[in-house]
Amino acid sequence: MTTLAYPDAYLARHCTDEREARALEAVDELGTFAAGWRDRLAVLQCYIIVCLECQADPEDLFTTKLKTYRSEFDRQLAMARAATPDAAGSAFVFSIPLERG
Repeated sequence: MTTLAYPDAYLARHCTDEREARALEAVDELGTFAAGWRDRLAVLQCYIIVCLECQADPEDLFTTKLKTYRSEFDRQLAMARAATPDAAGSAFVFSIPLERG
């Protein structure tokens, strides 16, 4: 029995215990997140796994949902990282180093 809530009714029936476990493991490999973010990311990751494993045609609904959920996962991951404090207690700050060529 899965432990997470899957609001996408179409994909929820495909979110098995095994897929959920793989999704949680994949999210855990990305780091430790503030409360709530791990589950939110795991639901999206599980949807991605379902879509990858169930798509049968480049034009089917799984393919369309895959594109949407990959994009949403990337967006939520960035938000989760920004909301997660580091060891010193401050949130991560993203910056791009400038270098002269």
